[in-house]
Amino acid sequence: MSYRAARRLSPIVLLLFPALWGWLGLLNNVSGFSGTRDFAVRPMLEMSDTYGNPAQTWRAVTAPWAATVALVAITAAEALAGLFSTIGIIRLIGARGGSGETFDAAKTAGIYGCLLAILVWGIGFMVIAGDWFLSWQSESSIDGQLGGMIYALPSMLALVVLLLPEPPDGR
Repeated sequence: MSYRAARRLSPIVLLLFPALWGWLGLLNNVSGFSGTRDFAVRPMLEMSDTYGNPAQTWRAVTAPWAATVALVAITAAEALAGLFSTIGIIRLIGARGGSGETFDAAKTAGIYGCLLAILVWGIGFMVIAGDWFLSWQSESSIDGQLGGMIYALPSMLALVVLLLPEPPDGR
């Protein structure tokens, strides 16, 4: 296998992370919607499993509809990350034999997929759930913030690889 072929295979393989996680997130959230809402999203939003410090828990969201809206938004973002990443994979496979310009242009959908993945898993799970809603304080489930990190990191790496321009000599 040539350097050029290996270089072009790299973003395709890395896009499998946000693509598969996006589709599996959609499948898991739809098939177990009420359980995920009631046992993961609602307790996190209500901050019911934190240290209970009133100086921090004022930010809890207890509206009965909030967990449903949040889970729908999470599911939509994960599905869109999966969709855009899948489109990116398909376009990159189709452009892998073309010019550097053609291959770079085919990266656009994958870049959007990675950005959505970073928004939902990095910003949503790691930052908002982790530090705004203090899920890191949970004794029973710190999985949201750790899971966000595990999902966001490969998406961040894929984004970096996608942003590398093709060499002008076509190598």
